[in-house]
Amino acid sequence: MKYNLNRSIGWNLDRAKMIITQRIYDGADCYNWTEYFAIFPRRTVSGKLIFWQKAYKRKFWAVWGTGFHMEPEVEYGDLFDVLLYPCVNVL
Repeated sequence: MKYNLNRSIGWNLDRAKMIITQRIYDGADCYNWTEYFAIFPRRTVSGKLIFWQKAYKRKFWAVWGTGFHMEPEVEYGDLFDVLLYPCVNVL
């Protein structure tokens, strides 16, 4: 695989089909589900495609491989995803 030096390490890892080994939802710069209007097509946590409707998004840290690299990622979902995948840091 040829690496793209103008892109981030996470982009190159994702292109190399590295899998996310851990998701950190209670770290710094993470936030809970917030309302979001999906103007452009987005893939939800459950795999559905949402477009031009009210949705929710949350930010988490994705860890690849053995934990040597983390990057922030965003997950999208509809109301059913919010109920099925609650945040772990809600009091």
